[in-house]
Amino acid sequence: MLDAAANSHLVSNDKGLAKRTVSLIAHCSKPNLSQEHASPSSSLNMPQSFGMAMGFSLSETLPVADLPALARNASHLRASEERVVYLAPNADPNKCWPIRPTLRNELDTFSVHFYVFFGPNISVPPDRAAVFAINLMPVLDSGGVLNMEIKLNMSTVKGANVTVFGCLNHGMPLFLRENSSMKCESESTSGFLLAVNASSNITKLRIPYPQTGTWYLSLRSLCATDRGFEACANVTAEVYLRSYLTPCINDCGTYGQCKLLRTNNYLYAACECKAGWDGWGCTDNSGAYSYGFQLLSTLLLCLSNLMFVPPVAVAIRSHYLLEASVYIFTMFFSTFYHACDQPGIVVFCIMEYDVLQFCDFLGSLMSVWVTVIAMARLKSIIKQVLYLLGAMSLSMALQLDRHGLWNLLGPSLFALGIMAVAWWNTASFK
Repeated sequence: MLDAAANSHLVSNDKGLAKRTVSLIAHCSKPNLSQEHASPSSSLNMPQSFGMAMGFSLSETLPVADLPALARNASHLRASEERVVYLAPNADPNKCWPIRPTLRNELDTFSVHFYVFFGPNISVPPDRAAVFAINLMPVLDSGGVLNMEIKLNMSTVKGANVTVFGCLNHGMPLFLRENSSMKCESESTSGFLLAVNASSNITKLRIPYPQTGTWYLSLRSLCATDRGFEACANVTAEVYLRSYLTPCINDCGTYGQCKLLRTNNYLYAACECKAGWDGWGCTDNSGAYSYGFQLLSTLLLCLSNLMFVPPVAVAIRSHYLLEASVYIFTMFFSTFYHACDQPGIVVFCIMEYDVLQFCDFLGSLMSVWVTVIAMARLKSIIKQVLYLLGAMSLSMALQLDRHGLWNLLGPSLFALGIMAVAWWNTASFK
């Protein structure tokens, strides 16, 4: 503490500096951090923010009973119109340590990596917590998934029964204290608890649609004793910390596809699950189709293209070789397109999906076109010209809109008109 003479000297020389100094010492001794000091949550979250205090999260972590309590001796120091939060260690209330910021690296939409300075390996001292701040921006970050991964370096614990606890909380930092009720919460807020030790040295936490603003991660290393968790003596644990944003959870896995969606001008990512799978990351198989069912449905769909065999035989017997070649083309690409377009794991692709889809659609439309033109009984030269014009026009139409209704309806009506005119002319001459 500063003595009276030092305080008088500071006030006489620089009143502003003296006020800041006294404020620092006074705030560190406060017993708790009131709710009004917490950062306000953003009103620009995606449809609803699940990643908030007492909200929804997905974790792969060690279940730990009786976790250390959260001390609430925090301080606020205002300088240059910006709020900086400091945490005071429990042993010496006259000392404060700062919150370490993270470096933001945007890679793509909802793809952001947060790097810790002098990381990613973090040393957690035995006598105090290591606190980090992660800032999520409104609109840009709230539509994805916040991922947190902590891995314990076993070589640094030296055989001690060390457990590194992490408390991730939004708006205000919380940290753990030995010999207390072990919860990652305070009177005004609660967070997500993570823990790593010798038996489970890695833990992962996923928060879909996180609340924007500042998230604080507090790491504390404690040793298990007969009296509970206590501060470790001369053991500085080292952990690997990785924090990042992704559009979807594990890219939706094998049975899903990650898609960017927009609702009321809000952009967010979500998984589109297939084959009966469900869940945030398409990992819920309660209603999933069995492998046998998927195999049977794929085979039936592919074998249905054998219905082209009779038209091919009739066309060859009637010497319509060009028409027969179009039918064979359609049968081949339709079979392998449907084999590649299956939602489950029974998938077989002989080339790129987009190429198979284009050839299947083009073959289907050309089959209708050449069949109607052949029924018109036109002269050979006119028929060949119409075949060529139809192939080029249909290719252009498919590139413009592959799923358009007029891609099939337009050529069909035009070909039927040609056939009607040809039949009317034939009937008139007779």
